[in-house]
Amino acid sequence: MEELSDAKFNLDDTPYSEPQLIRAVSWADILIPTVTDQVNAKVINAAGPNLKLIANFGVGVNHIDLEAAEAKGIQVSNTPDVLTEDTADLAMGSFIMASRRFGECERMVRAGAWTG
Repeated sequence: MEELSDAKFNLDDTPYSEPQLIRAVSWADILIPTVTDQVNAKVINAAGPNLKLIANFGVGVNHIDLEAAEAKGIQVSNTPDVLTEDTADLAMGSFIMASRRFGECERMVRAGAWTG
């Protein structure tokens, strides 16, 4: 995407610091933070005139100052229910693993101790 647009990516998957976010919003049209990026009022107030959307890459928006965004006319979105089915799958898998002792069985097979 970087070759096809002016997009910039955080490739090392660490939260941006406040100064990094301020630099990003100074030129961006859209900011796509993760739940670990703290998009506070200082960051939002530093936004350039092109920033129109903060599209959160996650379910919640508690790390985004919604009042500051609204005051600057910046829309905020998120991805509701994106993890609902995955969470249910993990819960059901954990129940089955615990009740059927799958973890213990997997370790036995890998150790070559299973005799059939």
